[in-house]
Amino acid sequence: MGTEPPPSLIRSAKAKPTPLRQWTVRRDGLLARLSAEASDVQSIVIEAPPGYGKSTLMRQWLELRAEQGWRTAWLSLDALDDEPGRFASLLIGVFSTLCRQSVVLGSGELLEIEAVIDRILAHDFTDRPAVLFIDDFHVISSTPIHRAIAFLAAQAPEGFQLVMSSRVALPIALANARLAGAVMILREADLALDAAESHRLLMNICKKSVDPQQSERLRQRAGGWAAMLQLAGLALEASESPSRFVEEFSGTDVEVSRYLCEVTLDLQRPEVRRLLLSTSPLDMFSPELCTALTGLENTRALLAEIEDRHLLLIPLDRQRRWFKYHALFREFLESRLDIDLPGEKTRLLSAACAWFQDAGEVELAVEHALRAGFHERAAAYASDRVTEIALSRGELATVQRWISNLPGEIIDRYPSLKIGLAWAFTFRQRHDEAGRLLSSVEADVQAALDLDKIAEAQAADTLATCDMIRAIAAVAADRHVVSGKLLRAFDRKWANSGLLQQGSIIVASAYTALSLGRHREAARLTEQADDIVVRSRHSYAFGWNHVVKARLALFEGKVNEVVDLCRAATDDSDLELRPAGFVRELLSVCLAEAHYEANRLEEARQAIAEAGENALGYVTVELGESASRVLARLTLAAGRGDEAASILRRSIGLAQQAGLPRLVDLLGGELATTFLRLGRLEEAFTVDQEMGLSQPTTEDFTPSMDMRQLTQARLALARGDASRASRLVGTLLNRVRSTGQVRLEISALSIASAIQLLLDDAAGSRRLATQAKLTAAQSGLRRSVVDEDYLLNLMAERQPAPVAEFVLSEGATAGLGLSHREGHVLSLISLGMSNRDIAEALVLSEETVKWHMRNITKKLNARNRTHAVQIARQSGLLH
Repeated sequence: MGTEPPPSLIRSAKAKPTPLRQWTVRRDGLLARLSAEASDVQSIVIEAPPGYGKSTLMRQWLELRAEQGWRTAWLSLDALDDEPGRFASLLIGVFSTLCRQSVVLGSGELLEIEAVIDRILAHDFTDRPAVLFIDDFHVISSTPIHRAIAFLAAQAPEGFQLVMSSRVALPIALANARLAGAVMILREADLALDAAESHRLLMNICKKSVDPQQSERLRQRAGGWAAMLQLAGLALEASESPSRFVEEFSGTDVEVSRYLCEVTLDLQRPEVRRLLLSTSPLDMFSPELCTALTGLENTRALLAEIEDRHLLLIPLDRQRRWFKYHALFREFLESRLDIDLPGEKTRLLSAACAWFQDAGEVELAVEHALRAGFHERAAAYASDRVTEIALSRGELATVQRWISNLPGEIIDRYPSLKIGLAWAFTFRQRHDEAGRLLSSVEADVQAALDLDKIAEAQAADTLATCDMIRAIAAVAADRHVVSGKLLRAFDRKWANSGLLQQGSIIVASAYTALSLGRHREAARLTEQADDIVVRSRHSYAFGWNHVVKARLALFEGKVNEVVDLCRAATDDSDLELRPAGFVRELLSVCLAEAHYEANRLEEARQAIAEAGENALGYVTVELGESASRVLARLTLAAGRGDEAASILRRSIGLAQQAGLPRLVDLLGGELATTFLRLGRLEEAFTVDQEMGLSQPTTEDFTPSMDMRQLTQARLALARGDASRASRLVGTLLNRVRSTGQVRLEISALSIASAIQLLLDDAAGSRRLATQAKLTAAQSGLRRSVVDEDYLLNLMAERQPAPVAEFVLSEGATAGLGLSHREGHVLSLISLGMSNRDIAEALVLSEETVKWHMRNITKKLNARNRTHAVQIARQSGLLH
């Protein structure tokens, strides 16, 4: 076997445009039409059967756009990409090319295609326009992908254009976008070569003069179909009598294309013919893979010869590392292989899946094994990597499809398949599905034990793993009472379990202790787990222990320790074990928070970007809150307040879907705080009212009591309720100082400073502000002070206008049914003051003023505020 390519090559090839071949004809007429007609449409869709030059036109349009200063990005799709998570990861890969910035997503929206589309729609392309090309979109049948791309096609921002090719008609969602005038369609009639283009193509292929009349006769017969003309050119070049060939060129399209393929194949020498047939069952192939399949050592040279002879071979990258056949040619070659060499396809697929497995391309190995009907081998390949594929890349649909295509009796022999999928479901908050899989595994194991088909030690290990996953699932689901019982039960039942199970249970216990504020217990457990997880040689347990350590350091305000810990875990070349998969991305979330709190915003952006592609769903409440909070605050710091609020709203929706009410509550508090920072108090109060943020903390929300009280104090302060804010901050400061939560202590001191300013105690305010800044400087948590500056500014600007107390007679108020405060509000309305002015004057919130106004109009039976003033004057209340 030749040199094995790194696994990244196949995916990287998808993001590179198909190179143009030397004989390609430039479509000047179509390019001119696109330049004239496509400037006002967001999207171009090229629909035509195979062989009409869709990719060629797109490639030429790409070059033209690049010359015009547009940024360009390219995606070539295949059937494996028909999975929302995988498709989203491909879009993320080209995002930086289009926008010159990394895609940054909250942990709850990672690998969600809608989130990537939202990022593209939110980007400003007016200064530097961009165009995204998606080739072979017909392989996509996923409704979520269709819906997301249709939304992009219809809502593309100014300066952005989407260009797609497809062999079939648009799905309904995209068709609707076309009806709205957002999409331009080109079909086979538009793509057909004209007389001049056909003549140039035949001349380029034959490398000799071609009679224009013969060229036109062939064009008319082929209907301008580029692939048929290409094959005709090859046959014409080899024909001893060109005029006779042209004369006999007749029949149906299928007959002609098959005839031309036959002629083309028969013209090749034996080695080339052997290579063509041997690679026909493959979606893509490299010279090294060709050597493994054929035993030929000169496959690179043979592929170059095939390309030089203008056969329908398409290089997928400029380095010519990966190739595929034109669909028309491949279908013919594969059918010819079945005729000439019955049974050979199975052998070739078998060899290919072994090669892909050795090369680390597990998905392709499994796919080829399934196509060949080698279910046992497919299960064996998948079982070794199913957890990594599901967890690291979030391609659950791919794993589910594999399992659905395997016979039940084979799946029963590979419980690791079901266990791997259960692991994935656990960290995507799909606990019911995970539980059913684990119950199935346990039933299988028990049945195998009854029939003496499994050793007791192996059965015990599998059953212990199931119990371990259940306990960890309870931790991830934020069910701490249940998780505590399961963790203790595991210790009693499986005291002699393997190192992986022991280490994972200790780490899960440490995480639970930290979530409940028992940081000393958490620190003890992580130390206990250190040696066990290293000896287990399991990267996930090792990585999770580092995540807990990082969260513990953040809890204590030791940001530099977090940075050192994360770098040592991921970059230290002396370590034999490193965090893998999505756990590594979770460490990046911790690193991002540490950099943010240290006010190193650029480093925080880089770290959260590193976590963006592979981290999955809401793994836990704390990590979900951290990722969303840091991302939103980084966005807010960049001056994009609406986008920050949008991130949090989307995260709240995802947390609701995941069934994590405490996370919903925490993110709601962050959303309200964001509106307070933006000075949009009414929106903050609306969030409070809708989500019950100011309500007393229930038992379910006890682990986040400190952060809830912080939010409640901010809201009370914004309403001018200094007394309530002071009580909340006082109890909060006592608690966080005793537990060592430095970040919350700094925030509480900042709020206390603002409260004193509201109470006209400038000296007390300065004292508390200085204390907050000193604490921040000593701990390195500088951002905690910066993020609370808005409070001091808000209070400093709150200079109530001197408004004389409005005195109402008892008779006047009783006659109209107004309270003293309502009469006072009404008097200020009569002076032409707005709700905001009244709120400032009376030290109330605008929401409270509006509430009083609603009561006034109701009691006076007034249509609006103006009518209420008229009624009050007519009644003698106002003059």
